[in-house]
Amino acid sequence: MFNNQMFYLRFLSYICKLNFSDLENKEPKKKLNKWIVFSSMPFQMGVTIYLFYLGGKWLDDKMQVEGEWWMKGCTLLGVVVSLYYFIKQANYINKNE
Repeated sequence: MFNNQMFYLRFLSYICKLNFSDLENKEPKKKLNKWIVFSSMPFQMGVTIYLFYLGGKWLDDKMQVEGEWWMKGCTLLGVVVSLYYFIKQANYINKNE
């Protein structure tokens, strides 16, 4: 398996006109401090939920629905989407430790 990966790296470096020795000798990128990433997550979740709320409110006004069902549904969808991205990002950070 490793030989196949080396072959593909060499092939891609040849196609892209890259120097393969540069690819081998590069130091790994610095890891982000996970506290910085996790401290920005509430703002990202809040903005996502708020944008879905505004979209639902606009749909309620446009469709003239009583009971604000579009607003409720879109807000709930915004919560689900923001939780999905939070879990996805948390798994990515923990995997790369």
